[in-house]
Amino acid sequence: MIFRPCLNSGSSPMPDHRLLILFAHPDDEAFPVGGTIAMHTARGVTARLITTTSGELGEIRQPGSATRETIGEVRRAELAEAIKELGIESHEVLQYRDSGMAGWDDNHHPRAFVQADEHEVVARLVFEIRRFRPQVILTFGKDGLYGHPDHIAICNHATTAFQLAADHTAFPHHMAIGIRPHRTDRLFYSVRPRGFRVHMAETLRAAGVDFPMPAPDRVNDGVDLDTIHITADVSDGLDAKMACIKRHFTQLQPDWPYERVPREVAASTIGIEHFIRAEPTVVPGETVPQDFFDGL
Repeated sequence: MIFRPCLNSGSSPMPDHRLLILFAHPDDEAFPVGGTIAMHTARGVTARLITTTSGELGEIRQPGSATRETIGEVRRAELAEAIKELGIESHEVLQYRDSGMAGWDDNHHPRAFVQADEHEVVARLVFEIRRFRPQVILTFGKDGLYGHPDHIAICNHATTAFQLAADHTAFPHHMAIGIRPHRTDRLFYSVRPRGFRVHMAETLRAAGVDFPMPAPDRVNDGVDLDTIHITADVSDGLDAKMACIKRHFTQLQPDWPYERVPREVAASTIGIEHFIRAEPTVVPGETVPQDFFDGL
């Protein structure tokens, strides 16, 4: 079932609500969740983004847009512009190194995010939670969207930080500088349904786009549909999402198809976003509203 409550600027304003977004790379805020973020900030939700790496191992899809030496710097600059399209008020890029895809030698680099000391990362995230004091945190699901090691790592660290931020015995040095414990109400994971790559390819092909089918090892990326709590129609935030994606120019394929197909085709693919509510646990029979802040 696709939920489409009114989350546009005509809805009730939410100036006292704060959303903390914890991801691994520039563009993680764009492709999987950009519509949802834009629709919440349009209501006055204050959003802050923490990105743990500069994405320096990402592809350079636009010839001449960067080099292997400059890609991290370029992607940080792209991110600074991209967040404006979603209404994200503030952001910070941490100093960890992109770990690359699963199985790459870069996974073992001593500065790689997946090699970072857990205590150190969690302490930093707890500090951000306690300082920003969000009601809602958004990060990747435990599958890392498609098994990306950095996505899995930020999910694990963010989940631990969510649990510890309210504990006054955790990281007591924060209290010494006036940063108090904070209990966040909800934790959401960004996920995609199993087979999402096939669905995207088939939808675009049906619209006349010569789009490749996924490689055999990518066909089953995603999670089981019955584990997803929100399948959200974010077409009201689609323009902002597409504008955000386009700011990540180095990551945009030269023949990006979504401006070459009817809007309803784009809305049926990148205009649908999926989430699991990790905390509090969803009880059997409960319907989770698309509005992350419903009832808060």
